[in-house]
Amino acid sequence: MKNLDFNLMKSLLLDHFRKNLEKFAATIENKEVYAVILDCHATYGTVNMKWNTVNSFKNRADKYYSSYTPDQLLGARGVEYNVGDFYYEDSKQPEEINNFENLYENVLSEYFDSEDEESYNELIQKFINTLVEIVYELAPTFSQLNKTDNFIAYIVEHDSDDLEYIKKTVTIEDYYKAFPKMKEYDQYLSTIYSLPKEDQVTHWCNLLYELLIEKDTDGTRSLKQMYRNKYDVEEEIIKLGLIASSNVVTLFEVFSGYVPSVDGLIIQSEIHTRWMFLNILIDIKNADEETINRLKQILIRKYEIDNEIQECINIARTLHALDSSRFPEEVHDKSRVRLLNFEEYKNK
Repeated sequence: MKNLDFNLMKSLLLDHFRKNLEKFAATIENKEVYAVILDCHATYGTVNMKWNTVNSFKNRADKYYSSYTPDQLLGARGVEYNVGDFYYEDSKQPEEINNFENLYENVLSEYFDSEDEESYNELIQKFINTLVEIVYELAPTFSQLNKTDNFIAYIVEHDSDDLEYIKKTVTIEDYYKAFPKMKEYDQYLSTIYSLPKEDQVTHWCNLLYELLIEKDTDGTRSLKQMYRNKYDVEEEIIKLGLIASSNVVTLFEVFSGYVPSVDGLIIQSEIHTRWMFLNILIDIKNADEETINRLKQILIRKYEIDNEIQECINIARTLHALDSSRFPEEVHDKSRVRLLNFEEYKNK
């Protein structure tokens, strides 16, 4: 790939990482290492090795995160596995590695500028695959570490979810051993997915409602015990797609104070909460005509009666996302206080 010697890069990084781990292994700090992560940025070809011990995690948590709840501290989404909070990091890398990074970045930029998407993606995948090979080939060196029984080694890429590549180097057994809450949540999802789609929509929308009003229920407690939150619920609603759109609009009506909730409450929420429902609809990108017309009527009411112009801009954007052939893009002033093409929505 345009003079990029990945074999050389791999050899240089392996040698560098091995030396760092071997040096650490000879120190008194080599106790209860629970993770080694190759922290990379595939857009720039950079990678650093970071690792952490149980003691260094506890010290950092006590010093900086004493007010955090267990779900914020522990597990895959907590400080415990946040690579930015790891204490140990490899030393300054040899110049040859920096040279490769510069060449890699230049080649990738050429592909991007020429809109060669295939070559661009191939190069990034080659970079990731090389790091996967490095993790596997570091296994003999890992044996020199004093590891916990749930030790894992994996790759984190800056522009991806932290767990995007973990199963390339970690078996499902070790994954669940490191993250028991993940196993619990996967089993929970399996149960929900076995329900009819309509029941899944009801489950997730009711759960989102309960989380937003901070209602203590079996559902909210169970979710929190698995270190999950409203964002996970939003994700599941979005996955359900079209069938969930009507319920999302109903939630938007409820939190606008237009209709009572399932338990008879009249709620007037903050605009950022209502914007969340619109974002869900934008991500779903689909709704039936009845649902779209309901949202249009909400727009008219907020514009003509409630005078909530800024929110009208958000609703207009949502309507365009749901049916771009019917509704135009929103037009607003520079200050975002006026929807300039309201009549185009009202008359559609």
